[in-house]
Amino acid sequence: MTLYGSIDNPVEQSEQLLNRLGYKQELQRRWSLFTTFGLAFANIGILSNTSATFQTVLQRGGPRTVVLAWNLVSLFMICIALSLAEICSLYATSGGVYYWVFEMLRSNPRHARKAPFIAFATGWTYTLACIISLGANNVIIALSFGSLLEITIGYAVTKLQIMCIAMVITGIHGMLNAFHFKSLGALNQWNVFWSCGGLLVVILALTLGVDERQSFEWVFTDYENRTGFDNPIYVFVLGLIGASYSMFGAEGAAYANEETKDADLSAPMAIAMSIVMSWAIGLAFLIVLLISIQDVDAILDSSLDMPVAQLFWNAIGRTGTVGFLVLLIFCQFCTGAATLTTTSRMVYTLARDHAAPSFLQKVNHHQLPANAVYFVVFIVCCFVITPFPLSDFVFEMLISATTITTHLAYAILLGCRIAVKPYLKERGRFSLGKWSGPVTWIAFIWSVIAVCIFTMPTVWPIEASTFNYSAVALLGAIMTTMMFWCGWGRDNYIGPRDQNENDHDVLM
Repeated sequence: MTLYGSIDNPVEQSEQLLNRLGYKQELQRRWSLFTTFGLAFANIGILSNTSATFQTVLQRGGPRTVVLAWNLVSLFMICIALSLAEICSLYATSGGVYYWVFEMLRSNPRHARKAPFIAFATGWTYTLACIISLGANNVIIALSFGSLLEITIGYAVTKLQIMCIAMVITGIHGMLNAFHFKSLGALNQWNVFWSCGGLLVVILALTLGVDERQSFEWVFTDYENRTGFDNPIYVFVLGLIGASYSMFGAEGAAYANEETKDADLSAPMAIAMSIVMSWAIGLAFLIVLLISIQDVDAILDSSLDMPVAQLFWNAIGRTGTVGFLVLLIFCQFCTGAATLTTTSRMVYTLARDHAAPSFLQKVNHHQLPANAVYFVVFIVCCFVITPFPLSDFVFEMLISATTITTHLAYAILLGCRIAVKPYLKERGRFSLGKWSGPVTWIAFIWSVIAVCIFTMPTVWPIEASTFNYSAVALLGAIMTTMMFWCGWGRDNYIGPRDQNENDHDVLM
């Protein structure tokens, strides 16, 4: 087994590794380990996502499901992150999951011919998942802003206005990603401090400001069920969606590999560190929220666009609620900016390898993939945010669809790794050693299960207005990918191209 080691200059080492993988250094390496960690942590968006899904899980099993589901799913997501970090260390390019799939499959003579199609399908499935995730995140920002307006000035924001606010936020993210890359690095680093410092402030505010607190016995035993289903096991399974949505995205660090110093070690470390830190912060945050609940029904029946704000309103009043929403909006904004960064890099690398039209790989004078950024912003606004006013259940559908399509990409990638592991002769500087096999199997099995369970009905009786349309969204993502393969990929994509030799040479 070959271990790729290091040389004294981390930038030079990363560029040589990229060269060995067949790519020229086009983007500027400006990101340190901490900046890359900030990107991964912001891409997960732990405070914002746990807040956005808090009421969903609360009505699907109550406090005991919130705590148990968080720890159980976090274990699985840590396994996924560790397995992806190991692969990332070996293939330190910005191609991420689609490039990893291709490289692993081509190492196995039995699967090499299938590599282009499976890599293409994985890449675009994951890209569509990130696009849906960005739209969902920016809708969350708009909902938080709507709650802030209702609390401060008594103005109730309409769904159409929520849609418009989300589009404006997406446009701002686009401008930052296309022209102000240094600001993005600063945002990612600030987000770490804001999230940690904000959590401390929230804990202190709720601890000192709440007169009546729930007991730990209540937190770990209370059961709530507004799904209409009687089976508590089924209800618990439905409650897993909150943690699953909140904990994915650590692999976002891989999409900045070509802009990161010492990338084959820094990016995997960022992936592993961000997921573990997110689990700890999320657990502390959720327990504090649960202890501070004054009235469960008031949260579940709240008229606020972000129901978790009702918890703060009941517990510590208007001023504390406003402060929490401001913190939440900032963290959500950072998450959206980071998600657009990773998604646009994915589109850029797909275009570079002819898995997308070549104009999407164009780099502007800031050495940023501006066309890929504009493309993602357009798709998010037109196809993800625009449907929001149509139904009260569109938001939950976006969360489920994001989680399902992401886990489908995970399942394909991890399945490929299991299939070809005996043929892989190299490993990166980040390695799990003897634990690699068991961790990968746990991650793969969970990914497959997650795709299945999150398409199940979430409310009984099942009606058109309460139907779980995430399965339809998943089918739409698969059909879109297949149509794109038939219309473009089959004729243009044969695998990653070796830029150091000839643009027509595939890395085989």
